[in-house]
Amino acid sequence: MESTLPVFENIWLADDDSDDRELFGDVLHQLLPLCKLTMFTDGEELMQQLNGNVKPDILFLDINMPLRDGLDCLLQIRANRCYRNLPVIIFSSTTREDQIENSYRYGANLFYTKPSSLAELIAGLSTIFKMKWKDPSARTSSFAEYQLSQIFSPDQSPERD
Repeated sequence: MESTLPVFENIWLADDDSDDRELFGDVLHQLLPLCKLTMFTDGEELMQQLNGNVKPDILFLDINMPLRDGLDCLLQIRANRCYRNLPVIIFSSTTREDQIENSYRYGANLFYTKPSSLAELIAGLSTIFKMKWKDPSARTSSFAEYQLSQIFSPDQSPERD
């Protein structure tokens, strides 16, 4: 598959579900074969690595993880000046409105509900990777939601009040 997607050299995924990590990795390497994917199984492991010298181009972060949940990680990430412009996509199966609201309140650029099919995951990640994340307006949740709404039908696009 020929890709017209931008080049991301370093993508990170923090998710405790091994099946979700494997599926995400398979789709990512189909869409961006030259990209390096670094995966973490819990929030503590992620935060230890973020305190190092390597910075991802984009971070996908699950909410419900052991040791340190994604929202706690997000708060700590946004408190660090070095990571204020890091695109953070909450990638979670939760449908709890309080967690979705807190994700945006704590600085998530986008809340992307884990899709139920492979085709939806491919379409969603493809759209996310086409966004102009280096553009400051692309780092706002409303801009990201608008771009996703251009791909998905209204019943599939992220909901937010």
